[in-house]
Amino acid sequence: MRIGIIGSGKVGSTLGKLWAQAGHEVMFSFSRKPERLKILAQQIGSNAQNGTPAEAASFGEAVLFAPNFCLIKEAIAQAGSLADKIVIDTTNPYRWGSDSIVRMVDENISGAEEILKLIPKADLVKAYSSFQPSALLRLAEHSLDQRLAVAIASDYDDAKKIVSSLVEDSGGRPFDLGPLQNARLMEIPGPFSYADDMILDDALERRFQILGY
Repeated sequence: MRIGIIGSGKVGSTLGKLWAQAGHEVMFSFSRKPERLKILAQQIGSNAQNGTPAEAASFGEAVLFAPNFCLIKEAIAQAGSLADKIVIDTTNPYRWGSDSIVRMVDENISGAEEILKLIPKADLVKAYSSFQPSALLRLAEHSLDQRLAVAIASDYDDAKKIVSSLVEDSGGRPFDLGPLQNARLMEIPGPFSYADDMILDDALERRFQILGY
């Protein structure tokens, strides 16, 4: 699969590397240091390239959306149309205040729902926002039952299936958190935030305790 990456910091670069290693084609874009994206792509090899956000959006059958939340409008403006694209939102709606983090959206709505208002024709899936993807690197060589659980929330079932496959290709184990409104459970201080060491059995038990299934 071709995956465009909009936001190529720690999250985007790590997932891009993992997917390229799994045989997918990736295009990195939207970085504070665009020159490093060319170096990153060269280091990864033939399955990786770099471009502009608009080029990444056009290139990708799926688009990883991983900018800082305060830059989402800028990233979307540079990407152009994301209509009918599977968009994987990894963002967290927070910024650092003087001595703590500050939530940037209302407590009763997820950051993903706010993003969907900006790209209403995209098939938005929330994933990977509850931990640093570098945790996947630590567990990639472990047995399947010890790999990291990755929560997914979306209103689009077909997109969920595709993203679940991409989660497996990145070395994680997907589990369904239901509709997009449940994406807030992955956001601080939600019960699935900071889940860097949660394996699938633990995640399913916690999901049952919270959601009843």
